[in-house]
This record gives sequence, structure tokens and C-alpha cells, in this order.
Amino acid sequence: MPPLPPGKLPHPQTYNDAYRGWPVAPVDRQHPIRSTFLDPRADDRRGAVYHEGVDISVRDDQPERGAPRGRTHRIYAIEGGIVSEATPPGVRGHVHLGHFGYGHVDTSLRVGHEVVAGQQIGWSWLTTWHVHLSEFLLLPDGRRIVINPLRRGGKLRPFADSAGPEIHEVRFHRPARATWGRRPTNVAVLKPAGVRLDRSKLSGVVDVRVRAADRQSFQGWFADLPYLAAPHHLYRLAFVLVHEPAHRVLLRQTTFWADVFPDHPPAQHFAPGTKQNLAAEGCVLAQPTDCRGTFWFHLFPGGGWDTRRYANGPYLWRIRAWDTRGNRASADVRVRVKN
Repeated sequence: MPPLPPGKLPHPQTYNDAYRGWPVAPVDRQHPIRSTFLDPRADDRRGAVYHEGVDISVRDDQPERGAPRGRTHRIYAIEGGIVSEATPPGVRGHVHLGHFGYGHVDTSLRVGHEVVAGQQIGWSWLTTWHVHLSEFLLLPDGRRIVINPLRRGGKLRPFADSAGPEIHEVRFHRPARATWGRRPTNVAVLKPAGVRLDRSKLSGVVDVRVRAADRQSFQGWFADLPYLAAPHHLYRLAFVLVHEPAHRVLLRQTTFWADVFPDHPPAQHFAPGTKQNLAAEGCVLAQPTDCRGTFWFHLFPGGGWDTRRYANGPYLWRIRAWDTRGNRASADVRVRVKN
């Protein structure tokens, strides 16, 4: 059996029930998502880490009726199960039950409690503007891995997106080790590194970088606060390399699927120039400002395209990007190898 592409789900998830919906009201309608699976996040020790779920946005400026002081919206379970982790009541914490984790919540549940899908499990916390939802898949060997809650076949329904991703730019650089920096707003930024190369005379090992992101057709209440809308991480990135004189495909490869948490560090996945979205509370307080992040990806994580293995001459890069609903973007870039 051929190996799975990097980041592809190893086997389907098996849920405890057939419930589908959202963890905030109305539970049967789509809600805007501002931060997605694998977004970069600033980290004191490692510089940056991957975001381990999706952030489902709520309006902190419009708390639900009956919300306790410092809380804003009721949080509901999207799957039934037994509570395996729970922080004490009265703190901004988390609760894990079934195959899901709910973060930045105040919960009164305790480990061992049994919960049914659709039951209220806590409140969102004022100043976070979202509930963090993570999902876990149990492997046959007993290991638990983190997976993308927005992939097809998941619990979050309905979810519509007709806009599709965008490929903004493709660049060629000499490989170089980049380091993460942090802005005063707690935004992770991958610092510039590697000399930019002329695509008409590429030589040696080349770091192929793609700036791309997934647009969202659904805005929800972001239409009232448009500065909070932010691009999503791609679901899939792949390419084909064609030798133009012979019209022959030399290389066909998937760079990543965003189903599963990666094994390699963020600086191998993301390319220099990547910038984290500004957090919602910071974005609201910083207006007027552009809060959107930027995604640059390595086509060859941790490596590069070794042009020395190819004959001098013209080549065509056909780069493709997908979102979770199958919408696709394409970009063709012509280059010339000259070793």
C-alpha cells in the first residue's frame, strides 16, 4: 500500500453519535471562523507553534441574555461522551469530552461526567471573542493525534464555502534557516532569510515559496466588523513540474494535507514572511489597522528543489491549492535552469 501524503487522515473518524452542529447558538447555523487549523502561534520557548484547532467566533460586544459577569456566550457539546479533562469552574480553561476539546471556556463539568450532544457545557470568556475547538483521532496503537475539525466528514455542519483559495505569489530563494520573531502585539513573524533568485537562471538547490491563503465566502457577523475577517490556512498544496521542451511531467507531489497535525516544526512548513493574524481582542482595540496575517509555504518542507539533477533549460511549475470544500486555485510559473 503506497504511503499516505503528508498530513492526510490515516483513517476516518468514528463518532459517538450522529449529531451535527456548532458549539455556539444557533447550533444549526454556520458561524464565522477566524483562526484555522495549523495557523502559526507565538510561543515563548519555540518561537512559534501550530494552532491545534479552529477558533469559532462569538461577539464579545453582544453577550447572550443571562451571561454571568465576564462571560459572553453559551457553549454546547457537538458530541456526547464522558468528560476526560476539565478545569475548575470560574477560570478561563478547557473541557475535553468525546473526541473534542473546547478551549477558553468556563465550565462546571467534572471529569467522569456524562454529556449528551447539544448540552450546554460552559460559557465563552470575555475578551477572547471565540471558543477554541480541537478534535482528536485515536489510532489503533492507542496514540491520540490532533486532526482538523473543518475537514470533510466532520461534525461542524452546516459549513459552506464557495470562494476558494488564492495563490498570490511564487518566489525562488536560496535555502536559509529562518527564525521566528514576535511583534509587541504577540504576533509571530518568520523573519526574512535566503537570497531571492532570478527565476530565469536558477541553479543549485532552490527554496520554492508560495504565498497563498483560503478566502471565505461566508462572513456571518463579520459583515458588521469586517476588520475581524482573516484568511484561512490552506487545506492542501500540491505541484507538478513539467519539462517544457518535451512536455513531460518530471515531478508530481503533494506538499501537505491539513488533516493531521504535522511532525515537522512550523519553520519548515511556513516560509519567511509568514505572519500570524492579530488576535481578535487586539484587533478590535487597534482599529483602524489591518489585522490579517500572511501565509508563505515551502513547496519542499525542510529541503529544496535540487536543479542540479535536471537538465538546463525551461520548466513549468503548476501549483495547485485547495480548501476543505474542494475549491481549487492554480498558478503556472515558468522558470529556466542554468547551472
